[in-house]
Amino acid sequence: MNKDFNEELEIKSPDFISEIVEIIQSAKQSEIAELLYDYHDYDIARAIPLLDKKQRLLLYKALSDEHLSDIFTHLENPAEFIDELSNERVADIIEEMDSDDAVDILEDLDEEKQKEVIELLDEEVAKEVELISAYPDELIGSRMTNDFVSIQNTLTVKKATRSIIQQAGEKDNISTIFVTDETGIYLGAIRLRDLVIARADTPLEEIIIKSFPFLYASATVEESVWDVREYSEPTLPILDNDNRLIGALTSADTLEALDEELTEDYAKLAGLTEEDLEEALERKQIFSGALKRLPWLIVLLVLDLFIGMYIGIFEAVVVGLPFLVSFQQLVSGMSGNTGTQTLASAVNLLSDYSDDGKKQREFLFNEVKVGLFIGLITGLISFTAVTLYAYLTSATGSFTTDLQTGLAVGLAMLLSTSVASLTGALIPITLNKLKVDPAVASGPLITTLNDLIAITVYYGFALILLI
Repeated sequence: MNKDFNEELEIKSPDFISEIVEIIQSAKQSEIAELLYDYHDYDIARAIPLLDKKQRLLLYKALSDEHLSDIFTHLENPAEFIDELSNERVADIIEEMDSDDAVDILEDLDEEKQKEVIELLDEEVAKEVELISAYPDELIGSRMTNDFVSIQNTLTVKKATRSIIQQAGEKDNISTIFVTDETGIYLGAIRLRDLVIARADTPLEEIIIKSFPFLYASATVEESVWDVREYSEPTLPILDNDNRLIGALTSADTLEALDEELTEDYAKLAGLTEEDLEEALERKQIFSGALKRLPWLIVLLVLDLFIGMYIGIFEAVVVGLPFLVSFQQLVSGMSGNTGTQTLASAVNLLSDYSDDGKKQREFLFNEVKVGLFIGLITGLISFTAVTLYAYLTSATGSFTTDLQTGLAVGLAMLLSTSVASLTGALIPITLNKLKVDPAVASGPLITTLNDLIAITVYYGFALILLI
């Protein structure tokens, strides 16, 4: 009964991609634009790679430059398909894009084609592209767009409304209106709702939010995106160092920047770069990809070799009781896992409280307590399990030695896990104080360091208790 009821309620998602492909393959060129009008640009972009070149060329001819500009911003690899168009058509399409999207598309083109297309762009568009391209990728200015509306503070409410209506035909982000003086200096913002309900004779100054947040183009993406997230504004103004309004950061730009920042941090935690992750997905340039990863891995290899030689110090313990080697990985593995978990929490904390020393000290103190608690629980479990295993297998031949072995493992687990929590929190906080990106305190480094600590603690306790 329930099964039949659920089947009746089951909603099948429409296959928009297949529908779009079928339209392009079967419809006349003159019909395609109208038939695709109701489909989302993202779905059309996903359908394009499924078409052959002849069908794509038919699509390009059928759609306007404005429609294609919206579609091309959603393509995974736009350069592959832009090469199928003439430079003149590419320039016309790019001129219809928001400036940040135009820059992204141009950067994907080869150098020669990029230069030729830029020469064909409208002068105003070319200046906007040049402005954004002048900022390095790590600065928020590289993410700004021209998709915003602005008015001068000298306008009346009636004239300001008329100006917004004129600009709305070309802009999507009109819910927040930025206000400047006659020289372009940023003065604040006005909510569209406030402008609409204001009386025609209301002075514009009365509805300007002069404390509306803004960003400087020279600020880093890393320090800006988290602030933007907290403001939760659909659009924020971006200023140059002279406080002139030069662009805006939209919520979509913020999401993209935040996603890239998190991806970059994740890559650093793995000892890689964002480009390494992208190459791994494409599975291209295997030899060069390996060369990029090798330097970091070789550093870790040297550290691991040092650890291997370091174990030789405890040769007397290992020779006297080889059974101990069986549980070395248990202690070092748990220590490494705990340290990596703490590291992830620390990097997350520093993204929000990079300058809050009090918050960082509270976090450090709490993580040490968490590490002690985890160490106590895992130590008790390890002591019980190792003692019982040694006794049942007669591994040592003496119940007293079984207990001592279990105690060595349990105490090592307690201390190494506690220290791992401390290092996992302390290293990124220290790097942050030194103005170094805390994400570079990568997981492999923490794991290797904690291996060294775990081995010292483990064989140290074994030396004290068993020899």
